[in-house]
Amino acid sequence: DPKYCDKHRAEPKHRFFAPPEQCTPDHVVLPMDEARHAIKVMRLGVGDEIVVVDGAGSTFHVELETLAGKRAVGRILSRTSDAGEPKQPIHASMALVKNASRWEVFLEKAVELGCTRITPLLTQRTLKVRFNRRRSQAILVAALKQSGRSRLPVLDEPTKIRQILKDKDDDTVGLICHEASSESDSFSTVLSQAHSGVSLLVGPEGGFTEEEVSLADDAGYNRIWLGARRLRAETAAIAALAVISQLVDVEK
Repeated sequence: DPKYCDKHRAEPKHRFFAPPEQCTPDHVVLPMDEARHAIKVMRLGVGDEIVVVDGAGSTFHVELETLAGKRAVGRILSRTSDAGEPKQPIHASMALVKNASRWEVFLEKAVELGCTRITPLLTQRTLKVRFNRRRSQAILVAALKQSGRSRLPVLDEPTKIRQILKDKDDDTVGLICHEASSESDSFSTVLSQAHSGVSLLVGPEGGFTEEEVSLADDAGYNRIWLGARRLRAETAAIAALAVISQLVDVEK
C-alpha cells in the first residue's frame, strides 16, 4: 500500500521534484527538466528506484516504469508525510542585498535550516527592491531535494517592514537582529516562551534604523545580538536560523 512507508526498505539516493499536480495516488510524472536529468545525466533505467518530493509535504519512494524521450513515470511504492520539516513554522525576512549571489546563498541555507516562509524585506536602507523570482525558485527546489525536506518554503514578493510587523500573529515569537543593542535576549530565553512559530527580521548591510527597531519593539519583537563581530546580512540570517532551527526542533 503506497499510503504507508515500508521502514525496512532502503531509501534510494537519487532525489527528484514533482509538484502535486503531477502526482496521483499511484504514480508520479516527473517534470520535463527532472525527467531529462534522470535519463540523460543520471542514466537511470526502468526498475530503478528514486525519491520524489512534491514540495507540499509528501515524499515518495518510486520505481521508474516509463522512460522515453523527455518523459519519466514511476510507480509509488511508499509515501511519507512532512519528512524533514520543523515542528513549528519559521518565517525569515531578510533585506534584499545588492549582490545577487549572496541573496542566493541565503535562500539555499534558509531551506536547509527549515525556513517555511521567506520574505525579501524592504527597509529604509535597502538598496535593492527586486530579485529574480524564477532563479530564486529554482534554488529553493534544489535545496529542498538536497536537504531531505518535503515542503517548499513560501517565497513572498518584496515587502515593507511595517507590513511584516503588522502581520505577525500574537502567538508567534518575533526576533530582530540588532548589532548595537544592550537590551538583547538570548535565543534560548526568548524561544523558551510558549509560541506557535518564529518570525525573524534581518536588516540590510547598513542595519535597521532606530525608528525601525523602535517599531519592532512596539510590535513585540525581541532584540537578538549575534556577537561582537560585524556580520554580513546573509551571515547574520544563517547564524540566527541555525540556532532557531535547533531550538524549535527540541522536544518540549
